[in-house]
Amino acid sequence: MRHESTVVISASPGEVWAVLADVPGWPGWTPTVSSVAALDGELRVGHRFRVKQPGVAAAVWDVVEVEPGSSFSWATRFAGGRMVASHWIRPADSGSEVRLQIDYSGGLAPLLTPLVSGRIRRFVEAEAAALKRECESPNR
Repeated sequence: MRHESTVVISASPGEVWAVLADVPGWPGWTPTVSSVAALDGELRVGHRFRVKQPGVAAAVWDVVEVEPGSSFSWATRFAGGRMVASHWIRPADSGSEVRLQIDYSGGLAPLLTPLVSGRIRRFVEAEAAALKRECESPNR
């Protein structure tokens, strides 16, 4: 299963990265995250974050890839499978293009996909829209 959302944001890639890379700050701008605890510190490969989302048990996400200023991916084990969330920022004519993607795979994924895919799709779309609002806010 894969869900992705792409949004164009009227802010520079550096401005978008500053918001996206501040993972503990996510509860302040996206309704898809209730709380975040940085278990190992900053956004770096091998570091972990405990993320609580509305209606979902808290999960520990392990950072598996970081390209400072442009992308990061992290992974967690979830209901008999592995979930990988990737975040990419690219320059665009009007600022930045951001793509958010969730991949869910593993032994039970084919059975559980019908149960979780709607929520995952809504979360990915809501996060993209909230990131756009946050980065384009005049208060930034």
